[in-house]
This record gives sequence, structure tokens and C-alpha cells, in this order.
Amino acid sequence: MIAMTKDSALVFEHAYYVRSYEPRTDGRVSIASVCNHLQDIASRHADSLGFGLKGLRQSGHYWVLARLHLMMDRLPGYGGQTRVLTWPSGNERLTAMRDFQIFDHEGLAGRATTSWVTVNAETHRPDPPDVVLDRRYIPDREHALAFPSKSVTRLREGDHAAAITARRADTDINGHVNNVKYVEFCLEAVPPEWVGANRCLGLDIQFRAESFAGDAYEAACSRSEPSDGMDTLLHRLTRSGDDKEIVRMRTWWKRS
Repeated sequence: MIAMTKDSALVFEHAYYVRSYEPRTDGRVSIASVCNHLQDIASRHADSLGFGLKGLRQSGHYWVLARLHLMMDRLPGYGGQTRVLTWPSGNERLTAMRDFQIFDHEGLAGRATTSWVTVNAETHRPDPPDVVLDRRYIPDREHALAFPSKSVTRLREGDHAAAITARRADTDINGHVNNVKYVEFCLEAVPPEWVGANRCLGLDIQFRAESFAGDAYEAACSRSEPSDGMDTLLHRLTRSGDDKEIVRMRTWWKRS
């Protein structure tokens, strides 16, 4: 399934073990835990290729995740292990694409695709990734998964809501709230009875603005149309101080 590339240097693999603090009450990890693994392996691979955190800082830039679409057939449980493969899959104007495959003892368990921007630390605006990466050639290659739409549908009125405030512990090395924390924040609005009866197996999240420790938000969600044989929810995360939309997301769920 990774046979689409002949350059093994552009494919990176890493194993992840389910740690004791990751499983939920049903014995399976949350979708956010898988997102953490994807974020980690993306950073590891970018570092090994010379355009990770240190490489970009030399040119006055940093990576920002713009969108993530992840679909799992099954989530690992306590004591389980996954093997994640990732590869850069080309540049599209102002975004760099990266894809993933997640394997467990049964075989392919999940797939993901992402888009990233290289943000100028002075202007706080994106610069073309091929220029930032010294015009390094990244071949266009097969995606593990396709974004289901041009953008994530905006949720205008939510049926369920939760108030959240970002902590210092929620920020990343760049001083912004970490992207996986936004997934967790959005899921806080999902009613407990829904979470108890269903398991989130997929998400499509679009990051629309930066935010910082101390920012207060309203997370909201509502049922949406079924997709791929699963129920879906639409989510939004809005900053309370200026009503700025920080994140919009769709999630896919199956009965537990």
C-alpha cells in the first residue's frame, strides 16, 4: 500500500504502544490519542528530512496544521500496539500535504490526510512551502485518504454546548494551543449519553485561527446527516472574547 513511492527516505515508520492513561472506560483509546500519534510522527519525519521545527526556525517560519481528516476502522485498546507510516504527498499552492496509514495486528486500521502551512513568524501569514523548503522537490503521490469536501461545513446553531478555557498546559512549543487540544475541546460539547453509546471513529477538522492560554471558548455540536454508514456530528469552537471561529469539525460515530 506504500508501493506508490520508490523513495524510501520519504516514507517514515514508527510504532506506538497504548499507554495505561490512554484508554477510556470502554477500553479503547480516544480518537484524540490517534491524533497525537499522527502529530508526533509528522514531527519526527520532518526533523529527519531537515524541515522540522529547527529547520524552519532558521528561515523564520513554523508549521501550522490547517486540516486533518482521519478515519479509523477500529481503535487500539489497552496493551495494544500500532505501526504508523507517513509520507509527504506534495504541495498545493500554500499548503503542504502529508498522509498516514495506521496498522495494528489485524492489518490496516486507519488512514489520514493532512494539509499544513509554513507560517512566517514576523508577518503571521503563510509563505509557499516550496519556497520555504528551499524549493526542495516533494513529488505528488497517492493520498491515503481524500478530504470529503472543499471545506468543513460550518455549524451555525448548536444543540449542545460547553464552556472551556485553555490552560498553559494546552499550549505547544510555539506558544499556541496545540491542535489536538482543539479536538478534545470540541468533543466536550457532546452529551455524555451519546459518548456512552457511541464511539468516535473519524474526524475532519479545519483550523481557522490561532488561540492562546487563557482564551475562553464555547464548544457546540449538533447531529448532521449520516455519512459512510455512520452517524455524524458537526462541531464548532468559538472564542468568547471576540466571537472568532477557531475550529470547525465533523465527526463520525458508530455504536459501541
